[in-house]
Amino acid sequence: MTPAGNRRRRARRILGGLAVALLLAALSLPTAVGVMLASFSGTRPQDLEDRATPGDYGLSYRTVLLRSDDGVRIASWLLRASRPTGCSVVLAHGLFRSRREVLGRAAYLAARGCHALTLDLRRHGDSGGTRTSLGFLEGLDVMAGARFLRQEFPENRLYLLGVSMGGAAAGRAGAAMVADVRGVVLDSTFKNVPEVVDRYAALLVRLPPFPAGDLTLLGLELTAGFDPREMDVERFSAQLGEAGVPVLVIAGDEDRRAPLEAQTAVFRANGHPGSRLVVVEGATHGRPCLREPGVCEAALAEFLDLPPEAAGTPAKLLYDPGA
Repeated sequence: MTPAGNRRRRARRILGGLAVALLLAALSLPTAVGVMLASFSGTRPQDLEDRATPGDYGLSYRTVLLRSDDGVRIASWLLRASRPTGCSVVLAHGLFRSRREVLGRAAYLAARGCHALTLDLRRHGDSGGTRTSLGFLEGLDVMAGARFLRQEFPENRLYLLGVSMGGAAAGRAGAAMVADVRGVVLDSTFKNVPEVVDRYAALLVRLPPFPAGDLTLLGLELTAGFDPREMDVERFSAQLGEAGVPVLVIAGDEDRRAPLEAQTAVFRANGHPGSRLVVVEGATHGRPCLREPGVCEAALAEFLDLPPEAAGTPAKLLYDPGA
């Protein structure tokens, strides 16, 4: 080959290498951002500024510090029902939020006779921890809360309730504690982590699942300390159903993060005759019960087998209008 031909070949190789490097950089940046958000995120600033407590609802409560199986300190509030009806509920919030996201729901349940324990999941709110895991390790936090309520109120019916990531954590905890749990409430909860990663790759960075989604899953496994493919709420729901534990799935039909078809799959996987799927029209992610509080109140009352509402129970306790 002539010297000129060799120079052209070297130039093509250099340009090809630069193109590959640029492609890898384009894929790596959004992947790295996704991994960082999923593995090291905590409560968002506006939630940290919210200082509401159960006392704002006129309810008695106390702070309880729990310890998860892997040693993480978990902060929580125990709201005791003034007129107990034999019901206890653990409540878990979503990613970037805190126990205040579910405080209104806890207040409603306490007013209806359920003792309610609201958790700050690891690396959120006042809890410890260095990593988040989209519900997998957070399942250990919910288990710690469930064990606490079982010890405090051993005769009560025990339920788990979670929003988005908190629902995934509740699903995992419920599947691990089927002998202790009467039912699990999943609000705006995704089907599994790989599906979530693929969807966010398309929604946020306009990249195909391969290789962006696959790289993100690998990054999560390396940084967050869990196998993302094991975080499968659909499978947890099936395990709950096989053990005779129903689920209440609350979904918005305009949820782009956890689409209705994904939440419907979680509901159908359970198969228990007592399971329910409640769809709120026009609701986006994490917002069904904000959009239609009465619908959610009725669904919770039926699913948790609450007695008829007592005269004088404060109305509209479910949500704070300022949320």
